[in-house]
Amino acid sequence: MRKKRLTTLILIILLATGKDVFAEVGVGGTRSVFTLGAGSRAISLGGAFSAIGDDPSVIYYNPAGLKLNKYTGIMVNHIQLFSDFSGANYDFVGAVYPTLLSGAFGIGIMTTGTGGIRAFDEFSNELGEISYRESQGLLAYAFDIPFELLGKFTLGTSIKVLNQSIGDYSDTGTGMDVGVLYRLSYLKGFVLGCNIQDIVGAETKLVSISERVDRTMMFGVGYSYEFQNGSALIASAQVDMPERADNDLRFGIEYDLKNIISFRVGFDSEQITAGIGFSWQEYTADYGYFSRDEAGSSHPFSISVNLGESIERKREALAARRREEEEGYLKQVLSDRLKSHLQKAKSLRKNGELEKAYDEFKIALEYDPSDVEASRLISVLEDEIIKKQQQEIKSVEKQVLIKRHFKLGLKYYGNNEYLLSRGEWNSLLEIDPDNENAKGYIKKIEEKLSKQIDRHRKKAIDFEEAGKLAAALDEWNMIKALNPKHKEAEEGAQRLKDRLRAMSVKFDSARIKLTTIDLFEKALNNFSTGDYSKAEEQLGRVLKIQPDHKEALKLLDRARRRITPLKNEEKEQIRKLYIDGMKHFTQRKYKSAIEVWNKILKIDPDNESIKKNIEEAGKRLEIINSGEKD
Repeated sequence: MRKKRLTTLILIILLATGKDVFAEVGVGGTRSVFTLGAGSRAISLGGAFSAIGDDPSVIYYNPAGLKLNKYTGIMVNHIQLFSDFSGANYDFVGAVYPTLLSGAFGIGIMTTGTGGIRAFDEFSNELGEISYRESQGLLAYAFDIPFELLGKFTLGTSIKVLNQSIGDYSDTGTGMDVGVLYRLSYLKGFVLGCNIQDIVGAETKLVSISERVDRTMMFGVGYSYEFQNGSALIASAQVDMPERADNDLRFGIEYDLKNIISFRVGFDSEQITAGIGFSWQEYTADYGYFSRDEAGSSHPFSISVNLGESIERKREALAARRREEEEGYLKQVLSDRLKSHLQKAKSLRKNGELEKAYDEFKIALEYDPSDVEASRLISVLEDEIIKKQQQEIKSVEKQVLIKRHFKLGLKYYGNNEYLLSRGEWNSLLEIDPDNENAKGYIKKIEEKLSKQIDRHRKKAIDFEEAGKLAAALDEWNMIKALNPKHKEAEEGAQRLKDRLRAMSVKFDSARIKLTTIDLFEKALNNFSTGDYSKAEEQLGRVLKIQPDHKEALKLLDRARRRITPLKNEEKEQIRKLYIDGMKHFTQRKYKSAIEVWNKILKIDPDNESIKKNIEEAGKRLEIINSGEKD
C-alpha cells in the first residue's frame, strides 16, 4: 500500500499543517507534518512565536524560550481540523519547569491523525478501513549563557521522537532542534529568536519508502511594551526557511488587557489568523481561528494552568534565605567585637584611663544594648568619673553644680540622648570654661550628631526618590531637630509639604476613576464566567459614572445578547445545517452552501463564524462566475 492511495482525510491534515508537506518524488525528504504549530495563542499570532513564546507551546517554536516562562505550567491544545465532519484532529500537551539555578526544562507531545480511511492494494482491491496517526514527543532544556554582550543570550535544545503509523505499518525516528534567544539590553522590550528545527531530522520507513524530516530555520523578532495600567502590547514577525520549500513569512500582534483578556491577530504566510484569550488567577483559556483555501476553517482551543510560585517569587525567597545567613554571620561578628571592646575597656579602667574605658563600654553597648555586664560597668564608671572630676574641682561652690551637670551629661550620653547631653556639658562650661573633659565630650557629641544627620539625609533622599514622601518628610524633620539651622533640611521639608498638598487635590478624581475600573473588571470577570445578568448590572453602574465608556457600552450589548441563549433543538438544527453546508462547500457547490448557511442565520443572526463562511463562499462563487464569463 502506498501513501498516494490515502484518501482525502489525510490530505486535509497535510493542508492544515502547511503547503509543500511532501518533497518531490524520489528525493526522500519531507517537511514535518506539525508545521501548524502548537498552542492556540501561538497559532492566532500566525505562528510568529520563536522570539516571544512564554508558555509551554514554545517547546515547539524555540526551546530557548523555555527561559521566558515565569511559572511551572501545563498546556492542553486541541484542534478539530476544518470542522468535525472531517474526523481529523490535531493535539498538543506540554509542560514547562523553570528553575532558579539549573535552567528550564520542558516536555511535550504532539499528535495528529484520522480514522475510517478506505485502503486499497496495488490492484485497487478494497482492504477495509485503516487509520493514520503521526506523533512526536519532545524533551527540551534551556539555559542562559554566562557572558553578556550588550544583552542576554539563552541557548536551548530539544530531543524529538517521531512515530508514524498507517494501518499495520509503523516506524519511529529521532531528531533534534537547537534554538537561541537574544534579549537586547540597549533596546528594552526587543527580543531576537532563532530556532534550527530538525537540525537532525527524524527518519522513518513505512513499507519500502524512507523519509527524513527536512531542516527548517526560523528567524524571529519580537517587541513588547507594558502600559502603566498593567496592559501590554506585543508584536512579532518571523520567517521560516525550510530546506526544500518556499519561505514562510509570519506576523502577529497581541493586546493584553490587564492580564484578563487578550486580543490577537496574525498572518501565517497563507491566511489571516485571529484569536482571543481569557485569564483568571492561574488559569488561561485561549481560542484561535485559521483557514485554508483548500479545506475551510479550524478553531484551536487551549487550556493552560500555572503551578506554584513564579520564578521571581522563588528568587526573592532565595535572596531572603541568603539574607538570613548573612544576618547570622553578622551576629557572630558583632558578638566577637563586643567581647573585644569589653576586654579593652576593662584593661583601660584598670590602668586608670576612665574616659577611654567609658567610650569602649559604650561602643560595646552599641553592638549589643542588652548586654548586662557592659550596662553594669558603664554605670560604675560614671560614678568613678564623677569622683575623679570632684577631686579635680577646687571650688566647693562650683562642685555641686558641676557634679550635677557632669552626671546628667554622662547619663544622657550613655543613653544616646546627645542633644540633652550637649546642653548639660555647655552648662558645665559656663561654670568651668577650662573643663577639658566637658570640651572633649562636646566634640564627640558633635561628631556623632554629624553622623546621624548624614544618615537621616541619605534616608530622606532615598525615600523621596522611591516616592515615600511622608517617610522622607520625617527624616528632614529629624535633621532639623538635630540642627535647626540646617538649610537643606528646611528646603527639603518645605518641598515635600508642597508635593503632599498637591497629591491630596487629585485624590477625589483618582478614587472615582478607580471605582469605575473596579466595576468594569468585575463585569468582565462575570461575563467570562457566564454570569451575564450580574455583568449587565455592573456595566450599568459604570455607565452612570462614565456615560461615554466605549468598552462598557460594547460589553453591555454583548451581555444582553447572551442572556437569551439558544434552545437545544436550535443548537442541534444549527449543527446539522453547518455540516450540510460544509459538504456543499468542499464539493465546490458554493451557492448551495450559502443557501444552507443562511438558514442558520435565521436561527442565530449573530453567528460570526457562519457569516465569515458565507463571505468566503461568496468570494469563491464570484471567482467561478467571472471565469465562466471569460
